[in-house]
Amino acid sequence: ERMVDVFLVVSVAVAFVILAVVAIYLLTYYQHPDDRNEAYVPKMVVILGFIMAGATALLLPLDVANNEGYAGCDGYDTNVCGGLDMELFWNIFFWLIPIWVFFLIPFSTFYYEADDGMLMAGTSVAPDPDRKSR
Repeated sequence: ERMVDVFLVVSVAVAFVILAVVAIYLLTYYQHPDDRNEAYVPKMVVILGFIMAGATALLLPLDVANNEGYAGCDGYDTNVCGGLDMELFWNIFFWLIPIWVFFLIPFSTFYYEADDGMLMAGTSVAPDPDRKSR
């Protein structure tokens, strides 16, 4: 039975928290002032995309720290192995990235652009054909 290295688990949790704080900070710092309390779905896609991009870059050092490439991890010298199933981590991220790029980002883009803000102003239905422009 393989034991999971507690330091690696704590490192993953701390890295996730740091990535989340940085992503939320970047989003709030660079957002348009008109979008302050709107468009929560696209904002979540952006925040999770930032976290996923940072976590993908941090998977390589985690894989090295886990000693997954060491031949002894297959059974005869497991005392130096981290115990994390890094192949599962890589597969999860390599499936999430195309789903994010080809489905969630386009959906949130069209979802965000579909709201033109004119629904309550009464101009979203059709223009008045009898009204003269200035």
